Amino acid sequence: MVEGLKIRFEIHNILFSIYKFNKTLNNHSIKIKINKQTKEDISFLHNVTLNSMRFNLHCLKIINKYIKKKLRDHEKILLISAITQIVFLDFKEYAVINCSVEIAKKLKLYPGLINASLKKIAKNKNNLKEVKISFYDFPLWFQKKTFNLTKFEKNQFINYFYREPDIHIVFKNEKKLDKFEDKLIKTSKISGFILNKKDFQNKQSFINGDWWVQDLSSFLPLYNFQEYNNNKGKKFLDVCAAPGGKSFQILSNKHNIILNDINNTRIKTLKDNLKRLKLNAKIINKDFTKFNNKEKYDIIIIDAPCSAVGTIRKNPEIFFKRSAPNFNELILLQENMLNKASSILNENGYIIYMTCSFLKIETIDQIDNFINKNSNFLIADFELIKNENSYSKLVKKNHMITIPNMILNFNIDGYFAAFLKKIK
Repeated sequence: MVEGLKIRFEIHNILFSIYKFNKTLNNHSIKIKINKQTKEDISFLHNVTLNSMRFNLHCLKIINKYIKKKLRDHEKILLISAITQIVFLDFKEYAVINCSVEIAKKLKLYPGLINASLKKIAKNKNNLKEVKISFYDFPLWFQKKTFNLTKFEKNQFINYFYREPDIHIVFKNEKKLDKFEDKLIKTSKISGFILNKKDFQNKQSFINGDWWVQDLSSFLPLYNFQEYNNNKGKKFLDVCAAPGGKSFQILSNKHNIILNDINNTRIKTLKDNLKRLKLNAKIINKDFTKFNNKEKYDIIIIDAPCSAVGTIRKNPEIFFKRSAPNFNELILLQENMLNKASSILNENGYIIYMTCSFLKIETIDQIDNFINKNSNFLIADFELIKNENSYSKLVKKNHMITIPNMILNFNIDGYFAAFLKKIK
């Protein structure tokens, strides 16, 4: 048995199901059928699988340089995984090539093609590390949906989209941050980037429930909203609450919030997180668009289902899958959520509309369409806390929007947020 064959074959099968059948990495239980499942095995699987998707477009450029024949899906995916390991992860070439050839035999592919191609690529791997992609290498659906991006923004996206995400954490309060046992680059009085990402969930402060992981882009809207609004006695509703980061921000400030999520699996994650953090809240498991109109709220948080392109570094399967997101379905759902929220919001209340997308159709267009149809709402200014100049590039007068970007030399997600105030 060639060393590493079983786990690499598992990686191939996962990548194939994501590409061909629109699955996600979370659909797989990651029960690796090798002699003994270990942390190293799971780490290896995640490393290769995620980076194969992150460097998918780079690998396709390399494949087109060395192979002129049309490849079958299994051949293409096998080569993408192998090239990622050889060129971008610097794994031992002979191990990768030997395993790839054996997998080709198992799948009844042409092992000679795999062997010869990978040997040529391995010889030139140092030069191939510098392969460049253009905006026209992205999926056609993405090119069409980003027509409004400037040349600078497009180049920024090209430079950042495939990088591994950094870990940003949020503390319950300032005292918890001050007691943090490791180095931290602060982003506010209660948040910061971890410098040492290895086994960060084993830190005692995490186990004690002092903090949770939440991207800076996702954290900023509610952090600023709470600083500039007196929310005492207000009734909050988080309509898509799981895994809980935004709700935890509200709960840490001792405000009254009801948590809802339609997905049972995500509800379980939400409950586990609440238990670790020692926070309590009422949880509902319903379709928000079917909520009873009699129950009213002061502040409704909608982190709406979307294409999630802003989280491309965490979810690289977005560009790896053959099919595009179902925009018709997503846009309609976002509209329905906004309409439902408007019907159960108290006067002078706020809808906080957010998406982990920067596509105009899911962000600015949605808000403009809503305002045009609802004269009793206005878009409130998105105010930044004083001394937050580092974040000013993320904010326009009445909303926050950013493509995947860098702040303080750390990677952050693409994101959108707007505050909609009901005035009568």
